[in-house]
Amino acid sequence: MSSALPASEKQRSLDELADLAQSYRRQGKTLVWTNGCFEILHAGHIEFFIKAARLADVFIVGVNSDASVEKLKGEGRPLTTLAERMHVLAAVECVDYLTVFDAPNCATWLERLQPEVYAKGLHHLHGGIDPEERAIVERSGGCIALIAGDPAKSTANIVSKIRGG
Repeated sequence: MSSALPASEKQRSLDELADLAQSYRRQGKTLVWTNGCFEILHAGHIEFFIKAARLADVFIVGVNSDASVEKLKGEGRPLTTLAERMHVLAAVECVDYLTVFDAPNCATWLERLQPEVYAKGLHHLHGGIDPEERAIVERSGGCIALIAGDPAKSTANIVSKIRGG
């Protein structure tokens, strides 16, 4: 379904996405959900998005609000504003829809959308998936797909290089 649209055309509210999810399911289509901060979009993100999008018909990306990024990452973050992050993410062809969330986790979105696949990076294998999120996905009959990527391709590594580390 993918198309390169401006952020304003790809961005949807939770209510809009819930309606779309029901409509897509009636058409026999499956949904993949992922989420993150995406402060500096890099090759690792793109590789992850391509792999995740291949798992279903509709690929939805939840983006942490500026306030939630600061809570997660600390003072001085995010490195780029939400508007900038949404603009860049909208240009990624395999991303069908974008949504913003301000919560500490995406449990509410998972509960409402009930994606067949919740895609996360393989690095979450050791750090774990949020227990509330895992329970919601499993209860709705979905699965969690851990997608391998190159650990050298990360925002943390890019920031470290910029700072001379």
